[in-house]
Amino acid sequence: MFHGFGDFCLQPGDIQFNEMLSKGTGATVKCIEVGVPMIGSIIGNMETIAEESCRKIAADKTFHGEFNVIGLSQGGLLARYIAEECDMPGKVRNIVTLGGPHMGVAAVPHCFEGVACDVVNMVAKKLVYNTLVQNWLVPAGYFRDVNNMVEYEKKSVFLPALNNEHSTSEYAKLRKGNFGNINAGLFGMFSEDTMIYPKETAWFQSLNEKGEVMKLEDSDWYKNDVIGLKTLNEAGKLTFTEFKGDHLQFTTDDIKNTLIPFLMK
Repeated sequence: MFHGFGDFCLQPGDIQFNEMLSKGTGATVKCIEVGVPMIGSIIGNMETIAEESCRKIAADKTFHGEFNVIGLSQGGLLARYIAEECDMPGKVRNIVTLGGPHMGVAAVPHCFEGVACDVVNMVAKKLVYNTLVQNWLVPAGYFRDVNNMVEYEKKSVFLPALNNEHSTSEYAKLRKGNFGNINAGLFGMFSEDTMIYPKETAWFQSLNEKGEVMKLEDSDWYKNDVIGLKTLNEAGKLTFTEFKGDHLQFTTDDIKNTLIPFLMK
């Protein structure tokens, strides 16, 4: 399990979540921590964090067979990194992400509209692809400005690679092949999400140049099956679930009735 931005494995809520998953599935659940708790999910390079997470899983015999991976918010990207890129003895069977910014974020959390937020986001877009920012602020690694795709693809340290937006990457076939071999995936979006913008990024939807949310099926990224998402979806292996409420406001019933049964596939 990968926690979200600003969280840490020993946080009571994460411990309770893991205990419920373990009891419901009968499987061992381990939270993967990289760096100093809490700080490690805020300050650093997102790619470096992903690589270290991979090394931890590869070295842990618990994960040398098939295993499930689940990610909360920012942790959803790390979960997908393990499924797509991690060189390890084991193999990801099922993946669950809740509020994961799969197609990046286009605004600062809790600041999506209004004059003040317009100014804040304008400044963020001007600074986010600076090398210093990319190396020291974890969320910068998945900030995706659709009106500045050249800079994004060239200077973002993490998301363009994970999403195979570098068409010449030698790892593109590897990522698509690994992700396409999962048994099933569940991707949760929150109806009133004020943390990630657009909220539909949790379902791999992105903004167009006008700032409008595109349907997944209308994006060239999906049509071209860049990471194998289309193939999995058409095979009936993907579930897109909407949870009512703000970011990560899922309930114990959601865990018992939705997450655990899915993880048992």
